[in-house]
Amino acid sequence: MKVRKIVAGLAAVSMLAAFSAQAAFAADTVTITGEKVNAEAGAEFTLDVQLSGVPSAGISVCEFALTYDSSLVTVTGVTAGAVANTGVDNAEKIEGTKAFEADYSTAGVINVTYTTGVDDKGYWITKDGVFLTVTGTVKSSAADGDVCDFKIGAINRETTEGSGETNKEISVGYIGSDYTVTAYGTSLSDGSVTVGKKQTETDPPTSEDPGDDDVLYGDADCSGAVDILDVIVVNKNLLGAGSLSAQGQKNADVTLDGKPGSDDALAILKYVVKVIDKLPV
Repeated sequence: MKVRKIVAGLAAVSMLAAFSAQAAFAADTVTITGEKVNAEAGAEFTLDVQLSGVPSAGISVCEFALTYDSSLVTVTGVTAGAVANTGVDNAEKIEGTKAFEADYSTAGVINVTYTTGVDDKGYWITKDGVFLTVTGTVKSSAADGDVCDFKIGAINRETTEGSGETNKEISVGYIGSDYTVTAYGTSLSDGSVTVGKKQTETDPPTSEDPGDDDVLYGDADCSGAVDILDVIVVNKNLLGAGSLSAQGQKNADVTLDGKPGSDDALAILKYVVKVIDKLPV
């Protein structure tokens, strides 16, 4: 394994500058996706940022920023995800430097860089997965329904030191053994923290999850009447030859065991032929 000192450690800044000035663009596109999560006011949250569509050539340089509303959340930590934990720091062995760096010291901004000068692609990012995880706390003053977007964009810095030009690029790509620079295209999907409890199966029913007041037991086909067609619909569902709507499943569960089954079909049949006089049973 060969380590190219010229692009390691403090020279990483030069690597990043090369992407805006000298990069050849590959046809590949890497997607950067922020997770969308829920957290109650005053509670902690974690939010992953993932890379997908990582080319087989790999990634040795990755740089972008996350901006967010610091009046809604406080960021307490940013850690490297599984795909960025490649063991490259032990390979480079350069004191005081790490391949993955995240600066969240300024409220509202997270600057993220991943750079390595190791030639061995076994230490590069070569697969899809979690690139980083943001941890934080929702402000106690935040109201339910507030949304704090974590927007993915370029790091606000000079393209090169002293240039006076503002960087406008997200850098994702690699530097080859001959020092040629290759950049990938990027597709971005912002993450977010929505304040409030995420709706679960135990939450109040919605129009797609009707309550018991809307149930007509036995009416599996939701026709408004209970007849022999409902028995046929339930049996087809059991055989995999048809499917019940969310309302139909509720209507067909006349034995109240949580899902339509053969016992329900039999009970509906008994009701239709007047062996029993009421549903549910």
